[in-house]
Amino acid sequence: MREPERAIRDEIERRGPIGFDRYMEIALYGLGGFYEDPPVGTGEGAAFATSPHVHEVFARLLAGGLRELHEGLGRPDPFCVVEAGAGDGTLATELATWLEDLPLRYEGVERSSGAREALSSRGIPALEEVPTFEGVLIANELLDNLPFRLVRRAADGDRPDEVRVTIVDDALSVTTAPCDDTLRALVPATPGPGEEVAVPTGAFAFVDALAARLRRGYAVLIDYASAGSADGAVHGYRNQRIVEDVLADPGSTDITAGVDLDAVGRHAERTGFRVLGTPAQHAALRSLGFDTWSAEQLEHQGTLLDRREGLDAVRAWSGRSRATLLTDPAALGRLRWLVLAIDGNDRGDDPLPEPDWLRDANERSRAPQDG
Repeated sequence: MREPERAIRDEIERRGPIGFDRYMEIALYGLGGFYEDPPVGTGEGAAFATSPHVHEVFARLLAGGLRELHEGLGRPDPFCVVEAGAGDGTLATELATWLEDLPLRYEGVERSSGAREALSSRGIPALEEVPTFEGVLIANELLDNLPFRLVRRAADGDRPDEVRVTIVDDALSVTTAPCDDTLRALVPATPGPGEEVAVPTGAFAFVDALAARLRRGYAVLIDYASAGSADGAVHGYRNQRIVEDVLADPGSTDITAGVDLDAVGRHAERTGFRVLGTPAQHAALRSLGFDTWSAEQLEHQGTLLDRREGLDAVRAWSGRSRATLLTDPAALGRLRWLVLAIDGNDRGDDPLPEPDWLRDANERSRAPQDG
């Protein structure tokens, strides 16, 4: 039995059924938990891959967006960029390359010591929590792994109940209990009969902490989004495969659900942020120049074929094909970018401007088709 399951069972035996958020906290971030060592990447043993691992053009285009945010902040020196949930440091390393001409101060934040060691081995300053700073915060696929509470409405029920984790016949199982007043107030949308909703309490807490520590700047939060209903179904990942039973062998599996970014945005506004947009990733990357890059790659591929450099042409085709996953609305292109700004108005600063690329991305997302 892994240490996380031992700790979960011990807590249930002492306290009774526990909230799903507490179950996630132990299974993912406790001693021996899933995130004790970086699980992302494309190599053997990796649980899942994120956009920076699919193709380096993701970092290249995001770097262009960060340049405009640097301008919006008044070209600060140093330009502080903090990546929360920096994982194995792939995005950090690539962004540093594309922004090497700026006075960049890049820091990665990870809760687990294993991840911080991985960041440090790449020369990236590694912190355990977000510092107090001015600049830009990036969080790529972090919010969906922060602990959330679950509410479920029975098929014949008239109100939702909280899903809790317990032990039945010596196996981890779920039970339900009436929602307390605090949880009821946080439910972003009442589930329909037979539906289950993930309430992003961990994401709310993250935004609260960020509002207290980001004195002035932008936040770019990239994640799989739900609409506060059953499309945010709980599932897991292990070895690049979906895992349905997230209660089996806790600590061995990632646990996630789509995040209601609209609810997170409303919560952020209550803490002092302005929501600048929530475009789809396919729209954001196209606004940052993906189509131009893709056309250049196609031309380069043709040039290689003309030179009879077939192997290099195949490699160019393969890379370009892989990169299209980033903008495919059925793949990584369906991620959404929640972009926030906090202005430092207590000091009389002018409101931070909305970057041109984001304005264009918001328009693309509202269009019937992103051409």
